[in-house]
Amino acid sequence: MWHGGYWNYWRAAPALWMGAGLAIGWLSTPGETVTYSNPYYETPVTVVVDYSQPIPTPSETQYGSAYMEAPASTVVEAGEKLPTDPPPAPEPDDGAKAANALFDDARDLFKAGKYADARGKIGQAIQKLPSDATLHEFRALTLFAQGNYKDSAAALYAVLAAGPGWNWETMKFIYGDEKVYTQHLRALEDYVKANPKVGYGHFVLAYQYLVLGNKNSALKELEEVTKVQPEDKLSPALIKALTSEAK
Repeated sequence: MWHGGYWNYWRAAPALWMGAGLAIGWLSTPGETVTYSNPYYETPVTVVVDYSQPIPTPSETQYGSAYMEAPASTVVEAGEKLPTDPPPAPEPDDGAKAANALFDDARDLFKAGKYADARGKIGQAIQKLPSDATLHEFRALTLFAQGNYKDSAAALYAVLAAGPGWNWETMKFIYGDEKVYTQHLRALEDYVKANPKVGYGHFVLAYQYLVLGNKNSALKELEEVTKVQPEDKLSPALIKALTSEAK
């Protein structure tokens, strides 16, 4: 887990660094080969973040700064005593440090209601550390807050293909004011009601219901996605995973 920055309370390092590898786990069963295809992403005139591809895996430098080096097998086999003290905090590389600072700024802007500015800052952070799904998830949130549900869906598709998203405790921390989140959620629900055949609306709403821990409502929205957006191969995989958990 990263120390001294946002990684402390977002996710443990193993979840952070799964990236594209875990996407295959969500979208396929053993023995299958699946091609990642994001149905909500359209290449803009100026590409800020390319969600036509999965979230990339980290570089060796980033991976090394996220994990402690395992003891040598010869030491373990010899039965030598291993240290029991807590390991020292790993030191993020320069790119991670810069991304951390930009994310701090983006969170402050978001809480102040400056969602477009927050999106700009988090875009800069992603340029520094493109393999971190947390940054992409926050970018999706800035788009959600602005009512840009299609672009939010494109980002969330890449995030959820890499692994589970945030829970309510994290979302509540980011917003600071629960009433503001509720206003944004209601706006999305109204949009979905007015546009029942728009797949990306259902997809973003399913994500929000998952954040809130409302799996039944999330499942209903994902079922709607499968009806109106058959190109979405992730939603059926999420339905399968959620229904398996319930058994």
